[in-house]
Amino acid sequence: MRTRNPFVPAAIVAALTIGSLAGCSTAGNSNYVTPQTAGSSSSAQATSGSSDSSDSGATSEELPSDFPKDDVPLVDGTVVVARGDKDNGWSVTVQPSGKDAFADAQSALKAKGYTEQPGATDSAAVYTNDKYTVAVKTPGVSVTYAVTANQ
Repeated sequence: MRTRNPFVPAAIVAALTIGSLAGCSTAGNSNYVTPQTAGSSSSAQATSGSSDSSDSGATSEELPSDFPKDDVPLVDGTVVVARGDKDNGWSVTVQPSGKDAFADAQSALKAKGYTEQPGATDSAAVYTNDKYTVAVKTPGVSVTYAVTANQ
């Protein structure tokens, strides 16, 4: 009697899924930024309240046009993904240039007047001020920001 190998159907499903996702396009979504190579990305100094700060944000052409770059400091690095708008919130993932990016992100938000909310961990925290709520997380090397305008 011949037994079926359960791996074969799973491999076929995975191949079809990958193939169908490869055909997806962001042509209709102007709020999506594709990953940038090191040579095509630039950074500008963020206003984090200190002139000697090493934290910097991404330039405006990498972020959605209404992203609050003056109010939400981003760590220095390459913006990998940036999408959203004021009505729905923004999500920005930065591939940092430094190795202490999560700590740098926390320091920059605190220096900008944000208050850390209870429940922060070594890899995730939520900060608020009068205008915005910023959840910052490091799922590994990158730093992801989820920013929402307070109503």
